[in-house]
Formats: sequence, C-alpha cells, structure tokens
Amino acid sequence: MAYFVVVLASVLVGAGAYLATVRLSREEAVPVGFEPESRSQGDVRAELPPEPGYTYLRVPTTGPTWRDRAQGVVELLALLFVGSAALAFGIYQLGHLINLTIERFLAQ
Repeated sequence: MAYFVVVLASVLVGAGAYLATVRLSREEAVPVGFEPESRSQGDVRAELPPEPGYTYLRVPTTGPTWRDRAQGVVELLALLFVGSAALAFGIYQLGHLINLTIERFLAQ
C-alpha cells in the first residue's frame, strides 16, 4: 500500500509540473530568472534585449541524434563500471581493515 501512495504522489506531482510548464502558452509562461520591476511591466519585456548578467535558457526543438543517444549509453555504462569498481574496492578495503583490527586484538 505504501508503494501505491508513493507512485500516486509521483504521478500527481508530474501531472502538476506538466500542467504548470508545458501546457502554458507563451503569454502565460512563467519567466525564467529574475527581472527588475521596470522590465516586467506589460509587453515591453518581449521587445527589450536581455540586460547584462541575465541568462535565458535555450530550448532545443529537436530531439537528440542517435549518435548522442549511443554516446550517452556508453558513458552511462562506463560510469556504472567505474562506480561499481570503486564501491567494490572500498568494501574490500573496509573488510581488510576490520580483519587487521581483529587479528591485532587476538594477538594480544
């Protein structure tokens, strides 16, 4: 039952984010970043170029290419391999340290 509540909450949050961001028209969209009060009045904002220090997100209109996807899969596999190896090495070193501690304790 607890898993169902988590899945339901995730679906509700995702639906809320979708409704708040994707489905808004350009006029209703929430602006990204902070703008001074004088710039956010009326339709003047769209005609003015951005002031120095402001950054606007660039949203691509096309999806990733197959090369980008393949590169992402290879990078993900490499990251998993390196992370697994580091975790295994750390667990081995911890076991070795515990073994040395027990041997020194028994040697006394």
